[in-house]
Amino acid sequence: ELTYWISNIMIRFTDCVFVLKGVKHVDVIYRAIEYIRRNYMKKISLEEVASYVYLSPSYFSKVFKEEMKENFNSYLNRVRIEMSKKLLSDDTMALIDVSNSVGYEDQSYFSKVFKKLVGVSPGKYRESRGKI
Repeated sequence: ELTYWISNIMIRFTDCVFVLKGVKHVDVIYRAIEYIRRNYMKKISLEEVASYVYLSPSYFSKVFKEEMKENFNSYLNRVRIEMSKKLLSDDTMALIDVSNSVGYEDQSYFSKVFKKLVGVSPGKYRESRGKI
């Protein structure tokens, strides 16, 4: 247990020092990112994450945008799409299952967001074996 606890502290330390350097609200942003990465596969909202970090939704939205240089939904979509790229390497997994596994209830919306962020559809990405 102690090793696990120390390991998590070291991960947080390196994230704070190297990834979130220069961020004024580092604890809020770190906790929000951690929450998003643990829950991206569920339906989560800005209000839910704001509540988790003990801020009002409007203030959290402002802080997140200032510190991360993108809004909450853009960040959440980017995390979901990055995770979906890993799942697309499994040819046996249907696109609808990939979509649902990363938190999208609507496969067509997933495909639209994927194409916007990656430049090709999930099917084309899968065919290229992720070499895009």
